[in-house]
Amino acid sequence: MELVISGIVGLVTGAAGSLIAPWAQWAVEKRRNRFSYQRELVASWRDAIERFDWPAGSFGDTAAYSSLRPHMRPETVQRLESRTAFVPADGRGELGEKHVLLDEVAHIEKEWRLV
Repeated sequence: MELVISGIVGLVTGAAGSLIAPWAQWAVEKRRNRFSYQRELVASWRDAIERFDWPAGSFGDTAAYSSLRPHMRPETVQRLESRTAFVPADGRGELGEKHVLLDEVAHIEKEWRLV
């Protein structure tokens, strides 16, 4: 009788392990892929902000801004898209809009726990 019970317990735990292990591996892989995708997004946003010709154009017309905008805080979107003049703070240079966007990317990166 003890051998039968041991066999059944072994069979049940083996079956449970074979079902749980792939699910756990899938969850880890899913998290790893999301982390990698988020890091790629942050890097592409920073690159686009750095390479943009600030005095000549509107960053709001770029694909990078379109992908960044849904992740931005509403007050930052409002600040960037309002028709008021953009006056940068002293000590940060003349490109205030660029610094606001870089600060927002840093905020998103921190929120996503990438740093």
